Amino acid sequence: MSLTRRALSRLLLATGGGVLLLLLTRPRTVAPLPTAPLTVLAALGEMSLIPRAAWEATPPNHNARGERGLYDARRNPAGWLRYPEPLSEVLTTLVVHHSALPVGDGPREIQRKHMEQRGFADIAYHFVIDPAGQLYEGRELGVRGAHTAGHNTGTVGVVLLGNFEIEKPQSAPMETLERLARTLQEQYAITHLAGHRDFMPGETVCPGQSLAPRLPELAARLGLEFGIGGYRPPP
Repeated sequence: MSLTRRALSRLLLATGGGVLLLLLTRPRTVAPLPTAPLTVLAALGEMSLIPRAAWEATPPNHNARGERGLYDARRNPAGWLRYPEPLSEVLTTLVVHHSALPVGDGPREIQRKHMEQRGFADIAYHFVIDPAGQLYEGRELGVRGAHTAGHNTGTVGVVLLGNFEIEKPQSAPMETLERLARTLQEQYAITHLAGHRDFMPGETVCPGQSLAPRLPELAARLGLEFGIGGYRPPP
């Protein structure tokens, strides 16, 4: 940048015997910031998702007895696994649960039960939906869940608050469930939807007799396969 003597003099301000110099530098071209990869949190768009920090989640405990530290294919296959591959190459199935707890027990209470009573490293589910349809972030999506014994690799766990053995799910949480499933389908190419009991017949009634029969219809509406056929065991 070039300045005339007159223009430069206007940039010099006498201050009690001293001079304040206004330093000028050449304008620089600033490269645009790289666009962050689209995550499920961003992809939810206008859906209001409450992040972990807002519900005061406890940080994961990697000494938890249930997951026994970090994943090792040979020494600790049940350990805490952060997927090394792109999630679109890993995630295949959305697994639906009910909390079977009082609806007042939200993600914080569920996390406490999972960590303190069951020995998990964190809340088992990736997402929580309350009766008003509010969506909460659970375990980080890029980390394997602990919601379906023996079938956690590549599955996304979502829990609806309530006991659907004795009550019926309201429309608001079902609408949120559908929107979440559609987002996972669009962003991560999941192909299947199933209930917890579909993976463990005879061992659990989850997600309850009032919710489980609605899942095949939901899958059909989304163009997803219903059932456990998309599950791929870890190598």
